Amino acid sequence: MADNGYFINYVLSMLLKKIIVPGDYHGQVKVVKEMLVDDMTGLVDCLTDFAVTNATVDYNVETDNSEFTLKLKNWLENINANYGTVPRGIRALAKEYFKERWKSSSFPVLKVKEWVDTGSIIIPSKMFFVDGESIYAKDTDDSQINSINGYEYYLGQEQNAEKLDTKKCILTKPFGRWFDEYATPYLIKRGIYHNYQIIKSLKDKQTTILDQVIPYLLLIKKGTEGLATNNIKTYSDEELKAVIQQFQELMDTLKSTDLTEKQIKSPIRATQFDEDIKHLIPDLSTIFNRDLFTVAEKNIIAGLGFIDVVEAVSTSRRESILNPKAFMEEVRNGVEDFKNDILHELIARIKEKNTAHPKYMKSDFYVTSSPIKGFMTDDFKELIRSLYDRGRISSQTAVEIIGEVDFKTEIYRREKEAKEGIDIIMYPPVKENREGQGADLPQDLGNPPKKMKMKFQKIKKELKLIIMIWLWEKL
Repeated sequence: MADNGYFINYVLSMLLKKIIVPGDYHGQVKVVKEMLVDDMTGLVDCLTDFAVTNATVDYNVETDNSEFTLKLKNWLENINANYGTVPRGIRALAKEYFKERWKSSSFPVLKVKEWVDTGSIIIPSKMFFVDGESIYAKDTDDSQINSINGYEYYLGQEQNAEKLDTKKCILTKPFGRWFDEYATPYLIKRGIYHNYQIIKSLKDKQTTILDQVIPYLLLIKKGTEGLATNNIKTYSDEELKAVIQQFQELMDTLKSTDLTEKQIKSPIRATQFDEDIKHLIPDLSTIFNRDLFTVAEKNIIAGLGFIDVVEAVSTSRRESILNPKAFMEEVRNGVEDFKNDILHELIARIKEKNTAHPKYMKSDFYVTSSPIKGFMTDDFKELIRSLYDRGRISSQTAVEIIGEVDFKTEIYRREKEAKEGIDIIMYPPVKENREGQGADLPQDLGNPPKKMKMKFQKIKKELKLIIMIWLWEKL
């Protein structure tokens, strides 16, 4: 084991000398995209996709004015509705934000392409996040050290590059400082790309070794130990070379044979009992040792927020578990950043554009989002249920978290069930009949639908008929 550990450390130290992480922003974004095109680790793309999926929740804006709230709701549902192949709605826009945040440049820049006057309110109808790799910064004349306004940003670096107007764009740097020229890509900042390169180098070495080994050694043994000991038969170098030449000719003939020909002559060799043929493949367990990848894979998982924690189960036994709290907090921070940096800023600009509507603009607003369902455990749901039983949370929160269903859908279904009398039909049977205590029947039981009334009347007539027959028999 000691020799094996020494070999692994030696291999990793040799690879570390060849790992190069680009120092410039655009080079970093480029290698991040290349990494995710063919993620040979199977970890980076999978876990970042998981983060994007869980962060893409439902977003809404609540205001003091119900009419203004309804208009904003309709706007959120129809963002980019006029774009051809672009999905409409705030969820699609949020998904692009999270992809740019975690899977690309980590420099999300929202460009508002078009504002539309609907007659009652002016809203941004077309907007999208630009490719972070195409953003270039230039120093302004009045730029100073630690100045937050020391740069101007352009799409492209050529002379015809488009300048990004801060009034038409929203620039965010979730993993950088305000005064940084560029953002640092998330997968670079957390050391994920560096460890990915270690695994890539190891796999490249494995492929190279396989390419050299696959044309394996063909061992031909002539004679036996008994024949040589008793001086009965031994083969000279010239005889062995002749055997090699014969086998080489057979191999060349076999490889050059055209399988499409109708008549194929298979190569044939005749030999005595003392000839033994073996295929030799060297031991590759050392270069394919799983321990070579363990350290780099753990570093990738830790960089994504799954911290490896060692706990003492007993005095002689220790276990390693992954704590995902850092990953979960990063996803929650992403949702909050999108709400505060993007949606909140958009609503503020909408209010600035609609100063002619004081009844809308004077109302306060706040941005809400649905819970992140991917992080809800059964224990967490049980706590939510306890809070609901105590009247501390709303019905909507309980339905969305505990049932993981859409609240509006449930309202529609409940109304439909009440209208069709399904509440009465599916009412649970009364198992206990306590004297002095009424049953908790549905409120609509005294006023059932028309179909239910007809059914009750039919049952009533049948009961009367049965009673009359019973009385007639008694008499």
